[in-house]
Amino acid sequence: MSTQFHIGMLGGGMYGKNVLTRWLQADPRAEVAWMCNRSIETAKQAAGEMGVARYSANYHDILSDPGVQAVVIATPPYLHKEMLLDALSAGKHVFLEKPMAASRADVDAMVAAAEAHPELVVLEASCRHTRFQPKFGFVKAMIDSGKLGEIYHIDHIHLGRTTFVEYNNAGTWGVDKALAGGGPFADWGVYDLSFHLGLLGDLPQLKSARSFMRNGLHDIRRFAPIADVEQHGAAWMEFDTGLTYYYERGAGVHGESACETRIFGTRGGLRLEFPTWFSKEVEYYYEVDGNPRHETLTVDMSAHPEDDAIPVIRHFLDCLEGKARPAMPIQLAAKHMRILFTLMG
Repeated sequence: MSTQFHIGMLGGGMYGKNVLTRWLQADPRAEVAWMCNRSIETAKQAAGEMGVARYSANYHDILSDPGVQAVVIATPPYLHKEMLLDALSAGKHVFLEKPMAASRADVDAMVAAAEAHPELVVLEASCRHTRFQPKFGFVKAMIDSGKLGEIYHIDHIHLGRTTFVEYNNAGTWGVDKALAGGGPFADWGVYDLSFHLGLLGDLPQLKSARSFMRNGLHDIRRFAPIADVEQHGAAWMEFDTGLTYYYERGAGVHGESACETRIFGTRGGLRLEFPTWFSKEVEYYYEVDGNPRHETLTVDMSAHPEDDAIPVIRHFLDCLEGKARPAMPIQLAAKHMRILFTLMG
């Protein structure tokens, strides 16, 4: 019989309560034993809504409970470093929400702390929409098979008119770079890099980059006195493997562009929308006897769960049981965050 892990939820807001707590409770290996929120009133309310027995406005109450084996850190990014360091010092395994931190200095401190506790699991969440979904495995298998030849360029763009705060119902921290780390580059960039660089075995290392960032395009000052995150940005990156990568993201842009990834290889190329809720089709371009060919391939999504959070929660529990190693270890998440901080300047 599997061990039931007692888990504390640090951050009982929109995602921590309604998604992460929900799917942890759906797995018999987990019991959400504590709910922590910014005030005792909101912690009590969240615990009551989710049927969690204990609650607190002080996360140290959870870390001092010897019956708790692991915690989920689902607070705004600027709080992640302190909570992670304290959790590891208390001997707790950690599921860490994305983006992992709001600054490069915090990233460095968090990696050092995790490496000082190799006996503890630290799983970062940017593998959620990427490493456990069928499109990732489908495209990676094509690349690994050699059908596309050498991958020399990736092109990705996704632009929308609404901002992080509006579509995520986030608090005012979401528009303050010091608290959130950034705008769409921090919010979605971690997923984009997780997917695209993961297709290449996480081997490419950034060699150089040029980028632009613009804010002030969509009025977000009504959300907070400080509203300085980027709303539109693009970058040209070069990696040590010879890969080049054009990357463009925007939320609050005066225009729209569908979420599209193009992958170019010496023998073939692909075009797709990688998130699970978009098209299941992958366009495959190649050549036969000097003649251009094109096929529309369909990824089988029928066995994928209704929510991308389900497989990553299962994976975290597998890691706690010793059956798996983190698909997004903190060192790899840090690599992606350092790239994004380089682009955001």
